[in-house]
Amino acid sequence: MIRSTTLATVALAASLSGALAAQTPAAPPKPKPATAAHTTTPKPTMHKVKEAQPGLLKQAKITPAAAEQTALNGITGGKVTFREIERQKGVLVYAFHVKTEGQEGYQLVTVDANTGTEVSSTHEAPKPKPTKKPGQ
Repeated sequence: MIRSTTLATVALAASLSGALAAQTPAAPPKPKPATAAHTTTPKPTMHKVKEAQPGLLKQAKITPAAAEQTALNGITGGKVTFREIERQKGVLVYAFHVKTEGQEGYQLVTVDANTGTEVSSTHEAPKPKPTKKPGQ
């Protein structure tokens, strides 16, 4: 009698563990680490900013990217061709040359490196090409 009770208990335990195992969900698959080819957000392009004096970029409170965006705000279809940080009349500024298609020369836009506001915007005409004299 003890033997049949033990056998019944073992059979019951085995059937319960099998039923529980069937109900327990499998662990979710681990996500694969992202590689450079599979990233969804592209890295922003970093443009080199020329420093008129070493250490000026460290003194700026505004990032070069934010200053460049300010410089491009008022110029439709403009493309920055030159970037520099310098001191003008004691004020730390970013200077950008913005070229617009179909326009001669470029727009020189300066942005305050501490406040991020536009300081000035002037059009710079292209430099005249030297002419050759006859017989040279």
